[in-house]
Parts: sequence; structure tokens; C-alpha cells
Amino acid sequence: MTPPASVPALVALTVWRLVVAGVALTGFLTATAEFGGDAWQGLSQLASLVAAVVYLTLAAYPATVGFRRDEPRSSWVRGALLVVLLLVGGSWFALLGGAVDTTWSLLEHLVTPLLVLVDYLVVGRGQREARWWHPLTWLLPPLAYLVFYYAAGLDIYGFLDPSSSAFVPTLAGMLVGVLALGYLLVGYGVLRRGR
Repeated sequence: MTPPASVPALVALTVWRLVVAGVALTGFLTATAEFGGDAWQGLSQLASLVAAVVYLTLAAYPATVGFRRDEPRSSWVRGALLVVLLLVGGSWFALLGGAVDTTWSLLEHLVTPLLVLVDYLVVGRGQREARWWHPLTWLLPPLAYLVFYYAAGLDIYGFLDPSSSAFVPTLAGMLVGVLALGYLLVGYGVLRRGR
């Protein structure tokens, strides 16, 4: 079992995770302010909101276990969130030609994904427990969003138009990309476990 962090390290970790949560929530709130009630339909906004909730929960986690651990043993949630945020950022730049010239866009498509990446690679230790099958399950959140997207009859992203000739290759590329990212993260965890 990983021993708990020292008090100064635990305070620093908590502050860090509150910052990540604050950035994600600010991105969500500024997007909501700009787009109104429809903002919650976009994957960028949903991912930012989920990131805020996950990182608020991670900040509170040590207190919920009597300060015996500073983070959950499993990194499944952090890994799933990270691949979704990298999908959000990558799609924004590669498929939508997006810019980061507004606060919401900068926070949702660049800053939040980078902070969560740093948290996964450098700050957290649970990634050492990632299993070979985790990336397969990390496909579930993007697939759940697709089900929601089509069930709600949304038409936000042109590349998700099933009548487009580029639909199948784009969708397949995105899912393969998420899977590949997932296995890179698992590989990184294996390397960290070895050290």
C-alpha cells in the first residue's frame, strides 16, 4: 500500500487538484455564459464539467479515508477523463480548426487537458495500477456521448454527420486514437511501476 503523503505534500496536492477543478469549472461556466443553455450539449463542456467534479472529489478524497491515502488506488477515472479531454482538444484543433482566442475555448481545449495530463503523468501515482483492459473501457465515455448525441438529435459537429462520406473513417480514427492514447497511458504506468 502506498503510504500517505506528508502534511505539506498533501496540502500541495489538494491545492493543485482544486486549481485543476477551478480551471475546468471556469471553462464550463464561461462557455455556458457565452452559449446559454445549449452549452451542456457539447462534449467540451460536458468534459470540463466532469473534470471539475472529478478533481473536486480527488481533492476531498484524503479526508474521506481518514488521510490514510492521498488518492484512490485505481486511476481508471483519471485515465478515462484524460483520454476524453485529449479527444476534445485534438478534435477541436484537428477537425474543427478551432482557436483558443476566447477564455472558454482556451480553458476547455488547451489548459484543462494539459493540467489533467500533467496530473496523470507527474502528480498522481495511481496510474501504476492501470491494467491492460482499462483503455478498452475508456472507450465507454466517448461512445456514451455518441449515443446521447444521436438520441438527442444534436447537430453540433459536422464530422459526426452519418450522411458524410468522411463519417466512418473519422469516427473510426477517433476511437482508434482514444484506444492508442489509452495504451500509451497504461505503458507509462508500467514504466512508473518498474521504477
